Amino acid sequence: MTIKTAQLSESERARWQQMVDEVRTSGALEGGHASNVTHAAQDSWVRGEFTFEQMGDAIRRTHPSTVGL
Repeated sequence: MTIKTAQLSESERARWQQMVDEVRTSGALEGGHASNVTHAAQDSWVRGEFTFEQMGDAIRRTHPSTVGL
């Protein structure tokens, strides 16, 4: 179930998208590869469907080795 958590302005949405793009690029430059679940959670956050905490929770549920990071 998706719950709208924020009404984002276009400038705020663009800023959040830039943050996600930078994280993805940085990871790729370091040889990393994020899972489809991670990308989906990040995309939901950019759309305002997840809070930052919900995004992290979704990623940790799929990748339990990240708990505590």
